Amino acid sequence: MTSAEIFDQISHAFVSPPGNNLAAATTIGIPDNARALAQHQKYTDALKKCGVDVTTVAADPAFALACLVGNMAIVTEYLAVIGNFSDLSPRQGEQKSIASALAGGKFLKFITAPGLLDCDDVLRINNHFYVSLSNHTNQEGAAQAAFFLKEFGYDVTVLEQTPESFVRLGTAATYLGKNQLLVREELSRHFSFLAFDKITVPYRERGAANALMVNGTLLLPTGYAETYAAIKERGIPVIEVNVSEFEKIGGGLKNLALYLPKTAKNGMVELPQLKKSAA
Repeated sequence: MTSAEIFDQISHAFVSPPGNNLAAATTIGIPDNARALAQHQKYTDALKKCGVDVTTVAADPAFALACLVGNMAIVTEYLAVIGNFSDLSPRQGEQKSIASALAGGKFLKFITAPGLLDCDDVLRINNHFYVSLSNHTNQEGAAQAAFFLKEFGYDVTVLEQTPESFVRLGTAATYLGKNQLLVREELSRHFSFLAFDKITVPYRERGAANALMVNGTLLLPTGYAETYAAIKERGIPVIEVNVSEFEKIGGGLKNLALYLPKTAKNGMVELPQLKKSAA
């Protein structure tokens, strides 16, 4: 079994329930703590229903956005690239707890200043990583991440987007398998994705692109009927999950957990570089 075949198969996830200071992180609305906790529990239940083992990491009260653990690292079968934030960012320093949680199970690599990397700007499709530049990820951070990933045989493309069509890449597209890509319309015509069979998410339902493929089932945020119907037409199993309180702080299905890909039962996965050398 190759890593390309199991990249979207998740064995384990780290989650961090929202703290009482969630409202301090508001961006487009004020989240309700009680509702957020209830939604987070249902989200965790959905992961477990899809066969994922879940570990809870206690949130550091110093970080209001600590529940969005997925921003902290790129995790592959053996490698974890720990992100880095601006010294002015309220999230700088938050990555230390995630690095500790991953230590011992992954090779750890760290993005260092002046490099910036927020994993909301990263999309994985098979053994190819796409990294978009943003206010949270700069050229130096993308270059460091690309170097680490290429060391392990992965391909990397760094995307520079136009101001008119700019999106956070990790939240704007989801790979569905079998060359199918769920993608926001602003990104759908980007030359990097022309070869994919796309389900284009209209701007009015743009939040639907921030979905998560888990062991053959798509977790989709609730409230996007048109996108839901288009996915069901493809025969893809769907579980709708309400994450409205987290959308108010820039969160979603992808960054509410940090996902660990499955490896083969014997613990060995054919890494991309080994595949290439055998060709």
